Amino acid sequence: MKRKNIIAGVVLIFFSLGYGYLTSELPTRTLPNTPDPSFFPWINTIIMLVLSTSLLVQGLFFTEQGERSFDAVAARLIAISLALFFVYLLILPSLGFVVASIPFFAALMMLFEERRPVWVASSSIAVTVLLFSAFRYGFGVLLPLGVMEGLLP
Repeated sequence: MKRKNIIAGVVLIFFSLGYGYLTSELPTRTLPNTPDPSFFPWINTIIMLVLSTSLLVQGLFFTEQGERSFDAVAARLIAISLALFFVYLLILPSLGFVVASIPFFAALMMLFEERRPVWVASSSIAVTVLLFSAFRYGFGVLLPLGVMEGLLP
């Protein structure tokens, strides 16, 4: 596993640097108080570089402990998560971000064995409202409103 982490870390660092170079070629926007088209790609570049570097450091300096093989339970969780995400993407334009995201986050929490219903409901609502507010008011990115079209300005 160490060798795989080292190889993956190096490959992903080069991929991140290439992605960052391509991001630097995006045009700048002259509208006031709006992020440039390269804003989110630069965020992605930084996150990829940090994660790739941490994978490389893990492969170089840390020993293997408790290696687990890929089992049927993990494969089942991955398949169900991807199916939920696909359904979420299908209903997102018609229902809107807020209405579609609350049950999606709740379903993922329950899938990964969170059983406290008040925590599931409150966390799903809080995460959805936080993300919606951050994108709409912080970044100025309009998320799909769907059925809430007339309720929000």
